[in-house]
Amino acid sequence: MVQLSYTKTAGKMVAMVSVVFTGMGAMLFDTIAYGAASAPNSEVVAATASSTTAVTVPTQSVANAQNTTGTNATGVPQPVSTTCMACHGMTGISPSGSMFPDLAGQWSPYLVKQLNNFRSHTRADPMAKAIMWGMAASLTPAQVQQVANYFSTQTPPKAKMANAKLAAEGKKIYEGGISNLHVPACMACHGPTGLGDPPYFPRLAGQRRAYVELQLHYFKKGLRTNDPHAIMRYVASRLTAPQITELATYVRSLPGGADE
Repeated sequence: MVQLSYTKTAGKMVAMVSVVFTGMGAMLFDTIAYGAASAPNSEVVAATASSTTAVTVPTQSVANAQNTTGTNATGVPQPVSTTCMACHGMTGISPSGSMFPDLAGQWSPYLVKQLNNFRSHTRADPMAKAIMWGMAASLTPAQVQQVANYFSTQTPPKAKMANAKLAAEGKKIYEGGISNLHVPACMACHGPTGLGDPPYFPRLAGQRRAYVELQLHYFKKGLRTNDPHAIMRYVASRLTAPQITELATYVRSLPGGADE
């Protein structure tokens, strides 16, 4: 068995989900691309979980993934039942208190992109290197698609209001951006309900606050660089730590929806 353990930093879980912006036109993308933070910060943002969270993953899952393309008796893809579920849950809802994102209801094209980025090492943030590079390494293209399709059809996470005051401040940024810092509204890419727009802009509605917060810090410090045109690095570099927390709190409270 392979034991993966994560600890808490200064009594606070750090984590996040992307906040990207599309539908703004080529001019904005050009501005973002040239204005993006370039030099990665040497300080690594720690990936943490509440107190100490241990995740046990069967070693056979990685070894057998190469030869496994089917589903089990309940219709769950083999890679999900032998590997993914340890951190993300069998239906894509991660264990309570964990650092891992909920995958349920996420867009299949977005999941395919991220898994392929893990496989090619294009996504190289600390958690990707420590966990997902190894987990995705032996997946075949067919399995990548199979896993993505499966999680995309699961019931999305429910909204949760963790702190109404923080969420209210986060809503202002999400819906209106920060004009004096040239930060566009998050909903321009992720939609007013957090539904997202594949393959580049993930569903954010209901996503775990800690995960969203962590990923925003990764973008801010240049530790995650698989965002198109460096959009997220540009945006996150202009956000303060409190603003990142506010955004992550608001994202967690979004119920999402099929229509926008």
